[in-house]
Amino acid sequence: MLKMAQQQYIKHLYEVEERSLNEIAEMTGFNFRTVQKYAYQDNWSVDDLPNVEPGSYPVLGDFIPVIDLWLEGDRKVPRKQRHTIQRIFDRLRDECGFTGSYSSVKRYVRKKKYVLKMTNDGYLPLAQPKGCGQVDFGEFLYYDTAGAEKKGYALTVSFPYSNKGYTQAFPSQNQECLLEGMKRIFERIGGVPIRLRFDNMTTAVAQVLKGTERVLTDGFNRFMLHYRFQADFCNPASGNEKGNVENKVGYSRRNAFVPVPTIASFEDFNEYLWDWCEKDAKRDHYKHKIPIQELWLEEASNLLALPEYPFSVFRYAALSVSKYGFVTVENNKYGLNPQLSGKTVQAKIYYDHIEFLHDHQPVGTYKRSYGSGEEIYDWTQYVTTLCKKPGAAEHTRFFSQLPDLWQTHLKQTSGKERRSALFLLDEMVADGNAGFCDDVLELAHENGRTDTDSIRQCYYMIARKEFHPDPLHLGVNTPVLNYNPNLSAYDGLMGGDANV
Repeated sequence: MLKMAQQQYIKHLYEVEERSLNEIAEMTGFNFRTVQKYAYQDNWSVDDLPNVEPGSYPVLGDFIPVIDLWLEGDRKVPRKQRHTIQRIFDRLRDECGFTGSYSSVKRYVRKKKYVLKMTNDGYLPLAQPKGCGQVDFGEFLYYDTAGAEKKGYALTVSFPYSNKGYTQAFPSQNQECLLEGMKRIFERIGGVPIRLRFDNMTTAVAQVLKGTERVLTDGFNRFMLHYRFQADFCNPASGNEKGNVENKVGYSRRNAFVPVPTIASFEDFNEYLWDWCEKDAKRDHYKHKIPIQELWLEEASNLLALPEYPFSVFRYAALSVSKYGFVTVENNKYGLNPQLSGKTVQAKIYYDHIEFLHDHQPVGTYKRSYGSGEEIYDWTQYVTTLCKKPGAAEHTRFFSQLPDLWQTHLKQTSGKERRSALFLLDEMVADGNAGFCDDVLELAHENGRTDTDSIRQCYYMIARKEFHPDPLHLGVNTPVLNYNPNLSAYDGLMGGDANV
């Protein structure tokens, strides 16, 4: 079907400019019959909705509720797992005893899908559609384990129909935190909202165009395609367009974050928030006067199905390693092996940690820092280089990170003995046994030994325990050999009589 402007243009050429049908077809490039249809059309009133009333399908009518149920269910699952018309026909015939024709099923299904599509397109004007949500970050204050004040961000997804809300806390409101929070909430509720409304956060929107048009960031766009939800964005400076989540952010901050929490682990605190959200849903809805949870159970049936595979939330970055072995991510330095100096490494940046790779091999993993100007390093990265300069051990910035007993041991050694000790330490790190370092020295000290050779033997005793294989059990059908050799031949060798 042509767009209304195209139909109007054909009618204008025919009525006002008095062009022939052939001329109009040549000018517009449309088929002659199409031009004729709109040039001759006199009735422009809209009365073309498809007829899906059961009474219009004498044989199929009793089966229409079943078809509708299947088609409604298809809206929640990926397209590749939805019913085809042939599948619907087969199920009606095999499971429901339908004896009608394929063509009647085909005619009804096509019309019904058109009606469902029109319904989907009409979600936005509704005040509180089921299965649709709103998303926003809220800022809050917390204390770390040292008692210092920190700023955190609570991601809230609310559902206006039931007034149910879910909140998760993060140290930032960057894209990794946004997507990780949404992913967690989707998995918690066991489904995906049909539509979600956002403000124009830079983690999701790269550019605001005219009207409702938006250029989305690559990461957000891939996340949206993966989970199949539709995203709507408020007009600039119009937070009232997602008033439900704005209220929910304030409500959770006044209740779940008062008194000011002390957060040692965001993972543990987020477990507390899950419990708080579920308990809060037991209160009555402000309007309907029944528990929020009851409305939520009704609403949750409208969610889309979760995808087969969860989305891995991270972003890639290519980074150059400095001569001291550092790479910089968001004004913070992370220490890698100095032997990588001048090379380019790839960083997989998650919301809570960063994995570094070189030539597709892991070269370090660190907890992600949300400070500024911090240096984060791991002593295991530097032992190989330190073997070349053993005298510098106590003067390095990472020396205090070494296991306590090894700090003491290295301070008590020098020259070749220190170099040998560092080579042994490097061997343990290369074997992936850095966790045994202090245990090895403890065992050596218990036996009164401090030399490197003895310490190495203690390491082998702990990390490379002797292997004792189980006895071989022979089967019951193993033949028994009756071997009785004649040893009298040896008598002949000794000067006696041989009986061969």
